[in-house]
Amino acid sequence: MPNKRKSIYENCRAVVRACLNIVEEKGDTYVAIHKDDDVECVVLVSMIRSYPILSIVVADKLLFAEENAADMYQAANELNSESITGWHSIMLSSQTSIYMYRQCIWINAQLNRDYLMEMLCQSIAEYKRGKLHLASALREGEKTPNNTEEEVH
Repeated sequence: MPNKRKSIYENCRAVVRACLNIVEEKGDTYVAIHKDDDVECVVLVSMIRSYPILSIVVADKLLFAEENAADMYQAANELNSESITGWHSIMLSSQTSIYMYRQCIWINAQLNRDYLMEMLCQSIAEYKRGKLHLASALREGEKTPNNTEEEVH
């Protein structure tokens, strides 16, 4: 790897480490847990080696459970190889469905903490928005003509 590219990747790793409270790291994939008043989720940030791209995946926290560790890295690798961004739902080997949002940004010498934090916040906000929409759609789907809520007076 040429020195300039190596320097850019080292800067990227430093920026990622400065932005995330990393709970697990495997190669150039970093895992953090995000928790606020609305949601608790897992954030995976991966450097894609074939392209100068940083992948940000925000997913249901269940993905981080010990029994799903292999699925977590497999999902990240599959999304990275296909370069798909947006909302996704995957089925884990345990037959549990996981909801996630993915965004990508270019890795360059100007990548800094402020920009990455902004992208992380945007990704988490999109995940929340999609999760809320999904939950609403599921609730609406449960209300069928035979299963409607009625008030009793």
